[in-house]
Amino acid sequence: MSRKEIIRERPFEYLTASAENWYIARAYVLDKLRDVAFTPGSDGHLHVIVAGDSPLLLSTARQTALSAHYLNFEEENALGERVSRNRTVITLVTGKKADDILRELFREEYLGQLLSVCRYSLFGELHNPDSYLDIEVDLVEKAPEDPGAITFTEEDVKAFLASADPEEVFSIDTRKAVFANRVYSLGAVIDNIPYEDINGAGRYSRALGTFQYRVLGNAAGARLVSDRWKNRSTARNGLSNVICSDCFESRELAIRRQCSNYDKLDRKTRAALWERNSYALSVSEHCRWTTEKLILGFRAFGLDERCRYESLFGSARASFCRQAKNAAESPSHVDICSYRHLRLTDPASLKYDTFLMLAIPLILEKLK
Repeated sequence: MSRKEIIRERPFEYLTASAENWYIARAYVLDKLRDVAFTPGSDGHLHVIVAGDSPLLLSTARQTALSAHYLNFEEENALGERVSRNRTVITLVTGKKADDILRELFREEYLGQLLSVCRYSLFGELHNPDSYLDIEVDLVEKAPEDPGAITFTEEDVKAFLASADPEEVFSIDTRKAVFANRVYSLGAVIDNIPYEDINGAGRYSRALGTFQYRVLGNAAGARLVSDRWKNRSTARNGLSNVICSDCFESRELAIRRQCSNYDKLDRKTRAALWERNSYALSVSEHCRWTTEKLILGFRAFGLDERCRYESLFGSARASFCRQAKNAAESPSHVDICSYRHLRLTDPASLKYDTFLMLAIPLILEKLK
Protein backbone atom coordinates (compact mmCIF):
# COMPACT_ATOMS: atom_id res chain seq x y z
CA MET A 1 0.00 0.00 0.00
CA SER A 2 1.34 3.41 -0.92
CA ARG A 3 2.13 5.89 1.82
CA LYS A 4 -0.57 8.33 0.72
CA GLU A 5 -3.28 5.71 1.40
CA ILE A 6 -2.32 5.41 5.07
CA ILE A 7 -4.59 7.39 7.39
CA ARG A 8 -2.57 9.05 10.17
CA GLU A 9 -4.23 10.84 13.09
CA ARG A 10 -3.20 12.43 16.40
CA PRO A 11 -5.61 10.95 18.97
CA PHE A 12 -3.84 12.05 22.18
CA GLU A 13 -4.51 15.77 21.75
CA TYR A 14 -7.19 16.04 24.44
CA LEU A 15 -4.56 15.92 27.21
CA THR A 16 -1.90 18.19 25.75
CA ALA A 17 0.44 18.14 28.76
CA SER A 18 1.02 14.40 28.34
CA ALA A 19 0.39 13.92 24.63
CA GLU A 20 4.06 13.93 23.58
CA ASN A 21 5.05 11.33 26.19
CA TRP A 22 2.07 9.17 25.27
CA TYR A 23 3.07 9.13 21.59
CA ILE A 24 6.67 8.27 22.43
CA ALA A 25 5.70 5.61 24.96
CA ARG A 26 3.24 3.97 22.58
CA ALA A 27 5.75 3.70 19.74
CA TYR A 28 8.51 2.52 22.08
CA VAL A 29 6.49 -0.11 23.97
CA LEU A 30 4.87 -1.58 20.86
CA ASP A 31 8.33 -1.89 19.32
CA LYS A 32 9.85 -3.51 22.43
CA LEU A 33 6.99 -6.00 22.77
CA ARG A 34 6.53 -6.80 19.08
CA ASP A 35 7.80 -10.38 19.46
CA VAL A 36 6.03 -11.15 22.75
CA ALA A 37 3.09 -13.55 22.61
CA PHE A 38 1.90 -16.56 24.59
CA THR A 39 -0.27 -19.39 23.29
CA PRO A 40 -3.33 -20.49 25.28
CA GLY A 41 -2.46 -22.98 28.01
CA SER A 42 1.26 -22.18 27.95
CA ASP A 43 3.30 -21.22 30.99
CA GLY A 44 5.16 -17.97 31.42
CA HIS A 45 4.35 -14.30 31.59
CA LEU A 46 5.77 -10.95 30.57
CA HIS A 47 7.77 -9.06 33.20
CA VAL A 48 8.61 -5.44 32.43
CA ILE A 49 10.89 -3.43 34.72
CA VAL A 50 10.39 0.32 34.40
CA ALA A 51 13.65 1.73 35.77
CA GLY A 52 12.49 5.12 37.02
CA ASP A 53 9.48 7.30 37.67
CA SER A 54 9.95 10.22 35.28
CA PRO A 55 6.84 11.32 33.34
CA LEU A 56 8.19 9.58 30.24
CA LEU A 57 8.82 6.28 32.02
CA LEU A 58 5.47 6.43 33.81
CA SER A 59 3.95 6.78 30.34
CA THR A 60 5.70 3.55 29.28
CA ALA A 61 4.17 1.80 32.31
CA ARG A 62 0.78 3.09 31.22
CA GLN A 63 1.28 1.90 27.65
CA THR A 64 2.44 -1.53 28.83
CA ALA A 65 -0.73 -1.91 30.90
CA LEU A 66 -2.78 -0.98 27.83
CA SER A 67 -0.96 -3.34 25.45
CA ALA A 68 0.34 -6.42 27.31
CA HIS A 69 -2.64 -8.79 27.39
CA TYR A 70 -1.91 -12.36 26.36
CA LEU A 71 -3.82 -15.52 25.55
CA ASN A 72 -2.34 -17.72 28.28
CA PHE A 73 -3.88 -15.68 31.10
CA GLU A 74 -6.27 -17.93 33.03
CA GLU A 75 -8.95 -16.18 35.04
CA GLU A 76 -10.25 -19.46 36.47
CA ASN A 77 -9.30 -23.13 36.42
CA ALA A 78 -11.28 -26.13 35.18
CA LEU A 79 -13.17 -26.23 38.50
CA GLY A 80 -14.32 -22.64 38.11
CA GLU A 81 -11.99 -21.40 40.83
CA ARG A 82 -10.34 -18.00 40.34
CA VAL A 83 -6.61 -18.44 39.78
CA SER A 84 -5.61 -15.34 37.72
CA ARG A 85 -2.58 -17.20 36.39
CA ASN A 86 0.12 -15.72 34.11
CA ARG A 87 -0.48 -12.04 34.74
CA THR A 88 1.72 -9.44 33.05
CA VAL A 89 3.90 -7.93 35.79
CA ILE A 90 5.01 -4.29 35.63
CA THR A 91 7.71 -3.49 38.18
CA LEU A 92 8.14 0.24 38.69
CA VAL A 93 11.33 1.42 40.39
CA THR A 94 10.68 4.65 42.28
CA GLY A 95 12.47 6.86 44.76
CA LYS A 96 9.27 8.61 45.80
CA LYS A 97 7.36 8.09 49.02
CA ALA A 98 4.37 5.75 48.97
CA ASP A 99 1.69 8.45 49.09
CA ASP A 100 3.45 10.54 46.45
CA ILE A 101 3.86 7.77 43.88
CA LEU A 102 0.31 6.52 44.39
CA ARG A 103 -1.07 10.03 43.97
CA GLU A 104 0.85 10.36 40.73
CA LEU A 105 -0.14 6.98 39.35
CA PHE A 106 -3.83 7.64 40.00
CA ARG A 107 -3.66 10.71 37.75
CA GLU A 108 -5.36 10.59 34.37
CA GLU A 109 -1.98 10.84 32.63
CA TYR A 110 -0.81 7.49 33.98
CA LEU A 111 -2.83 4.59 35.45
CA GLY A 112 -6.08 6.33 36.33
CA GLN A 113 -8.29 3.92 38.30
CA LEU A 114 -6.28 0.78 37.45
CA LEU A 115 -4.73 0.36 40.91
CA SER A 116 -8.18 0.37 42.48
CA VAL A 117 -8.82 -3.01 40.84
CA CYS A 118 -5.58 -4.71 39.76
CA ARG A 119 -3.24 -6.63 42.04
CA TYR A 120 -0.34 -4.42 43.15
CA SER A 121 2.32 -4.26 45.82
CA LEU A 122 3.57 -1.07 47.44
CA PHE A 123 7.08 -1.59 48.82
CA GLY A 124 6.15 -5.16 49.78
CA GLU A 125 2.60 -4.49 50.98
CA LEU A 126 0.12 -6.42 48.81
CA HIS A 127 -3.19 -4.94 47.67
CA ASN A 128 -6.10 -6.51 45.74
CA PRO A 129 -4.44 -9.97 45.91
CA ASP A 130 -7.37 -11.78 44.29
CA SER A 131 -7.94 -9.35 41.43
CA TYR A 132 -9.44 -10.81 38.27
CA LEU A 133 -7.30 -8.60 36.02
CA ASP A 134 -4.31 -9.87 34.01
CA ILE A 135 -2.10 -6.90 35.00
CA GLU A 136 -0.03 -6.71 38.20
CA VAL A 137 2.00 -3.67 39.32
CA ASP A 138 4.89 -3.86 41.79
CA LEU A 139 6.26 -0.60 43.23
CA VAL A 140 9.80 -1.08 44.51
CA GLU A 141 12.82 0.97 45.56
CA LYS A 142 15.35 -1.28 43.82
CA ALA A 143 15.04 -3.22 40.59
CA PRO A 144 14.81 -7.00 41.07
CA GLU A 145 17.23 -9.34 39.34
CA ASP A 146 15.29 -11.10 36.61
CA PRO A 147 17.22 -12.07 33.47
CA GLY A 148 13.95 -12.79 31.68
CA ALA A 149 12.52 -9.32 32.22
CA ILE A 150 12.40 -6.53 29.66
CA THR A 151 13.78 -3.30 31.14
CA PHE A 152 12.71 0.18 30.09
CA THR A 153 15.16 3.01 30.83
CA GLU A 154 15.01 6.70 30.03
CA GLU A 155 18.19 6.39 27.96
CA ASP A 156 16.79 3.53 25.91
CA VAL A 157 13.55 5.38 25.20
CA LYS A 158 15.46 8.47 24.07
CA ALA A 159 17.77 6.38 21.88
CA PHE A 160 14.71 4.81 20.26
CA LEU A 161 13.21 8.23 19.63
CA ALA A 162 16.42 9.55 18.09
CA SER A 163 16.43 6.76 15.50
CA ALA A 164 12.69 6.73 14.77
CA ASP A 165 10.71 8.46 12.03
CA PRO A 166 8.91 11.36 13.79
CA GLU A 167 5.80 10.85 11.68
CA GLU A 168 5.63 7.21 12.78
CA VAL A 169 5.93 8.28 16.43
CA PHE A 170 3.81 11.41 16.69
CA SER A 171 0.82 10.26 14.65
CA ILE A 172 -0.98 6.94 14.44
CA ASP A 173 -2.15 4.92 11.45
CA THR A 174 -5.79 4.46 12.47
CA ARG A 175 -6.97 2.14 9.70
CA LYS A 176 -7.07 -0.88 12.04
CA ALA A 177 -9.05 1.19 14.53
CA VAL A 178 -11.54 2.22 11.85
CA PHE A 179 -12.13 -1.39 10.82
CA ALA A 180 -12.38 -2.46 14.47
CA ASN A 181 -15.09 0.15 14.99
CA ARG A 182 -16.97 -1.10 11.95
CA VAL A 183 -16.86 -4.68 13.23
CA TYR A 184 -18.09 -3.56 16.64
CA SER A 185 -20.92 -1.61 15.02
CA LEU A 186 -21.86 -4.63 12.92
CA GLY A 187 -22.06 -6.75 16.06
CA ALA A 188 -24.33 -4.15 17.62
CA VAL A 189 -26.90 -4.35 14.83
CA ILE A 190 -26.91 -8.15 14.49
CA ASP A 191 -29.08 -8.84 17.51
CA ASN A 192 -30.01 -12.39 16.55
CA ILE A 193 -26.52 -13.88 17.01
CA PRO A 194 -26.90 -16.10 20.09
CA TYR A 195 -24.53 -15.26 22.91
CA GLU A 196 -25.44 -17.96 25.43
CA ASP A 197 -22.81 -20.42 24.21
CA ILE A 198 -19.57 -18.49 23.91
CA ASN A 199 -17.84 -21.56 22.49
CA GLY A 200 -20.13 -21.60 19.47
CA ALA A 201 -17.71 -19.31 17.65
CA GLY A 202 -18.58 -20.81 14.27
CA ARG A 203 -21.76 -18.72 14.23
CA TYR A 204 -19.71 -15.56 14.63
CA SER A 205 -17.33 -16.56 11.83
CA ARG A 206 -20.24 -17.26 9.51
CA ALA A 207 -21.74 -13.86 10.31
CA LEU A 208 -18.41 -12.19 9.59
CA GLY A 209 -18.07 -14.13 6.35
CA THR A 210 -21.54 -13.04 5.28
CA PHE A 211 -21.28 -9.38 6.21
CA GLN A 212 -17.56 -8.64 5.93
CA TYR A 213 -18.12 -6.62 2.78
CA ARG A 214 -19.95 -4.10 4.98
CA VAL A 215 -16.96 -3.61 7.28
CA LEU A 216 -14.02 -4.19 4.96
CA GLY A 217 -15.37 -3.42 1.52
CA ASN A 218 -14.65 0.29 1.66
CA ALA A 219 -11.28 1.85 2.39
CA ALA A 220 -10.71 3.28 5.85
CA GLY A 221 -11.18 6.98 6.38
CA ALA A 222 -10.26 9.02 9.44
CA ARG A 223 -11.55 7.60 12.73
CA LEU A 224 -12.57 11.07 13.96
CA VAL A 225 -12.58 14.59 12.61
CA SER A 226 -9.37 16.11 13.96
CA ASP A 227 -11.07 18.61 16.29
CA ARG A 228 -12.95 15.79 18.03
CA TRP A 229 -9.64 14.33 19.22
CA LYS A 230 -9.29 17.48 21.34
CA ASN A 231 -12.53 16.76 23.21
CA ARG A 232 -12.13 14.35 26.14
CA SER A 233 -15.42 12.46 25.75
CA THR A 234 -15.27 11.94 21.98
CA ALA A 235 -11.54 11.20 22.12
CA ARG A 236 -12.08 8.43 24.67
CA ASN A 237 -14.50 6.67 22.33
CA GLY A 238 -12.11 6.90 19.42
CA LEU A 239 -9.13 5.88 21.55
CA SER A 240 -10.82 2.64 22.56
CA ASN A 241 -10.59 1.38 18.99
CA VAL A 242 -6.97 2.54 18.67
CA ILE A 243 -5.88 0.83 21.90
CA CYS A 244 -7.77 -2.33 20.99
CA SER A 245 -6.28 -2.56 17.50
CA ASP A 246 -2.75 -2.09 18.86
CA CYS A 247 -3.07 -5.64 20.25
CA PHE A 248 -4.08 -7.30 16.97
CA GLU A 249 -0.56 -8.34 16.00
CA SER A 250 0.24 -9.98 19.35
CA ARG A 251 -3.00 -11.99 19.15
CA GLU A 252 -2.18 -13.08 15.62
CA LEU A 253 1.38 -14.00 16.67
CA ALA A 254 0.00 -16.26 19.42
CA ILE A 255 -2.24 -18.03 16.88
CA ARG A 256 0.61 -18.30 14.36
CA ARG A 257 2.79 -20.08 16.91
CA GLN A 258 0.29 -22.92 16.99
CA CYS A 259 0.68 -23.64 13.29
CA SER A 260 3.98 -23.82 11.37
CA ASN A 261 2.31 -23.23 7.98
CA TYR A 262 -0.11 -20.50 9.04
CA ASP A 263 0.44 -18.38 5.90
CA LYS A 264 -0.44 -21.34 3.68
CA LEU A 265 -3.80 -22.02 5.32
CA ASP A 266 -6.91 -21.31 3.30
CA ARG A 267 -9.39 -18.86 4.78
CA LYS A 268 -11.75 -21.55 6.10
CA THR A 269 -9.00 -23.47 7.90
CA ARG A 270 -7.54 -20.28 9.31
CA ALA A 271 -10.94 -19.20 10.59
CA ALA A 272 -11.37 -22.59 12.28
CA LEU A 273 -8.01 -22.13 14.04
CA TRP A 274 -9.14 -18.77 15.42
CA GLU A 275 -12.48 -20.28 16.44
CA ARG A 276 -10.72 -22.95 18.50
CA ASN A 277 -8.98 -20.17 20.42
CA SER A 278 -12.05 -17.95 20.76
CA TYR A 279 -12.44 -18.35 24.53
CA ALA A 280 -8.83 -17.39 25.31
CA LEU A 281 -9.05 -14.52 22.82
CA SER A 282 -12.28 -13.25 24.37
CA VAL A 283 -11.02 -13.41 27.97
CA SER A 284 -7.85 -11.57 26.93
CA GLU A 285 -9.83 -8.90 25.12
CA HIS A 286 -12.18 -8.36 28.05
CA CYS A 287 -9.17 -7.93 30.37
CA ARG A 288 -7.66 -5.46 27.93
CA TRP A 289 -10.92 -3.53 27.60
CA THR A 290 -11.39 -3.40 31.38
CA THR A 291 -7.82 -2.18 31.90
CA GLU A 292 -8.31 0.48 29.23
CA LYS A 293 -11.52 1.75 30.78
CA LEU A 294 -9.94 1.97 34.25
CA ILE A 295 -6.93 3.85 32.87
CA LEU A 296 -9.22 6.24 31.01
CA GLY A 297 -10.90 7.09 34.31
CA PHE A 298 -13.94 4.82 34.48
CA ARG A 299 -14.73 2.78 37.57
CA ALA A 300 -16.70 -0.37 38.27
CA PHE A 301 -20.29 -0.11 39.45
CA GLY A 302 -20.61 0.35 43.20
CA LEU A 303 -23.01 -1.77 45.23
CA ASP A 304 -25.85 0.75 44.99
CA GLU A 305 -25.39 1.06 41.23
CA ARG A 306 -25.27 -2.72 40.84
CA CYS A 307 -28.52 -3.13 42.82
CA ARG A 308 -30.19 -0.41 40.78
CA TYR A 309 -29.02 -2.06 37.55
CA GLU A 310 -30.44 -5.43 38.63
CA SER A 311 -33.81 -3.84 39.39
CA LEU A 312 -34.23 -2.38 35.91
CA PHE A 313 -35.08 -3.98 32.58
CA GLY A 314 -35.12 -3.14 28.89
CA SER A 315 -34.83 0.50 27.91
CA ALA A 316 -34.74 1.66 31.55
CA ARG A 317 -31.66 -0.46 32.22
CA ALA A 318 -29.99 0.72 29.00
CA SER A 319 -30.69 4.36 29.92
CA PHE A 320 -29.23 3.87 33.40
CA CYS A 321 -26.03 2.38 31.97
CA ARG A 322 -25.73 5.14 29.40
CA GLN A 323 -26.05 7.84 32.05
CA ALA A 324 -23.48 6.11 34.27
CA LYS A 325 -20.80 5.88 31.60
CA ASN A 326 -21.43 9.41 30.30
CA ALA A 327 -21.28 11.07 33.72
CA ALA A 328 -19.02 14.12 33.73
CA GLU A 329 -17.55 13.15 37.11
CA SER A 330 -16.58 9.61 38.09
CA PRO A 331 -18.09 7.74 35.12
CA SER A 332 -18.78 4.05 35.71
CA HIS A 333 -19.41 1.03 33.50
CA VAL A 334 -21.42 -2.10 34.22
CA ASP A 335 -18.98 -4.32 32.30
CA ILE A 336 -15.91 -3.48 34.41
CA CYS A 337 -15.83 -6.88 36.06
CA SER A 338 -14.37 -10.35 35.58
CA TYR A 339 -15.23 -12.28 32.43
CA ARG A 340 -17.07 -14.81 34.57
CA HIS A 341 -19.16 -12.08 36.18
CA LEU A 342 -19.87 -10.55 32.77
CA ARG A 343 -21.51 -13.83 31.71
CA LEU A 344 -23.88 -13.49 34.66
CA THR A 345 -24.72 -9.78 34.60
CA ASP A 346 -24.48 -8.69 30.96
CA PRO A 347 -24.23 -11.79 28.75
CA ALA A 348 -25.37 -9.91 25.65
CA SER A 349 -22.02 -8.09 25.66
CA LEU A 350 -20.06 -11.33 25.32
CA LYS A 351 -20.49 -11.38 21.58
CA TYR A 352 -18.52 -8.16 21.05
CA ASP A 353 -15.23 -9.57 22.36
CA THR A 354 -15.57 -12.76 20.33
CA PHE A 355 -16.86 -11.05 17.20
CA LEU A 356 -13.98 -8.58 17.17
CA MET A 357 -11.29 -11.17 17.90
CA LEU A 358 -12.44 -13.42 15.05
CA ALA A 359 -12.28 -10.43 12.69
CA ILE A 360 -8.56 -9.83 13.37
CA PRO A 361 -7.21 -12.04 10.53
CA LEU A 362 -9.64 -10.43 8.08
CA ILE A 363 -8.61 -6.92 9.14
CA LEU A 364 -4.88 -7.64 9.04
CA GLU A 365 -5.25 -9.30 5.64
CA LYS A 366 -7.10 -6.23 4.37
CA LEU A 367 -4.17 -4.00 5.38
CA LYS A 368 -1.44 -6.02 3.66
